[in-house]
This record gives sequence, C-alpha cells and structure tokens, in this order.
Amino acid sequence: MTSPKVVTSPVLAGEDVCQERSIHAEHVLEVRRRLLSVDESARIAALFAVLSDPTRLQVVHALLNSPTGELCVCDLASGLGRDDTTISHQLRVLRNQQVVAMRKVGRIVYYRLVDEHIRQLLKMGIAHANESVLPFSQEQKSEVSA
Repeated sequence: MTSPKVVTSPVLAGEDVCQERSIHAEHVLEVRRRLLSVDESARIAALFAVLSDPTRLQVVHALLNSPTGELCVCDLASGLGRDDTTISHQLRVLRNQQVVAMRKVGRIVYYRLVDEHIRQLLKMGIAHANESVLPFSQEQKSEVSA
C-alpha cells in the first residue's frame, strides 16, 4: 500500500493560513465525499439567515419559553416591547421559512415553534454564545495536527 501523496509549496500568508501549502489527498477525497449539495447548502443558509435577525431571535426565544408553547401576536409584541406590525412581519418571515406555525382562534392568531429541531438550534446557539472561548487543549491540538 502506498502512502498518500502530499503536495507542498511555499505560501505567503498571515497566521490564520497555513505557512506552507500542503494538500493531503485523503482529506480532500473525504471532503468531496461528504460535500453538501448546493440546494442543501442554500436551505441551511436560509434557515441561519432567518435566525440572524435579533428581533426574530427574540420572538423564537419567547416562543421557546412560553408556558403553553404558543403565544399570540399581541402578547409577543407587548412582551418584547414592539408594535404588532413589526412582530407580525417577523412572524411572517419565520413562517415562510417553516420555523413557526400559526393557528387562528376567532380573531386571535397564535404562533408556536414548528419542531424540536428549532428548539435545539436556539438552545445550542444560546449555550455557544454564552460559553467562554478556551484555547485548544493538548488533545485537540494533536487531533488537528493528525
């Protein structure tokens, strides 16, 4: 069995780029095997884009923490200190991206998160944003360099 070919060449770059260009053929093949399709990448990017707005995140967070699992537009607007029109618009954007679902009871419109995936995304996002960034441990350094 032959060892994989590693191609190297000198590169001028900053500290965040390899100081020597080194291509590991087996890693390149693995990246290509697991590559996201353009369509899948676009769908995921759209989800993250819709969650990138602070007001929409506040709406999603409020829904996540609602004791009943849903809130009406008026309660969301009042609780978030925004007007009904703003919250209604943000909910429409979230609904179009299938993040929230609605139900109407007479003249009252209630919203809820669509599924557990959205709950998990928000919880993980909050946890990640609140954790302190620590430097690599020795074990992580050796994994990266392996």
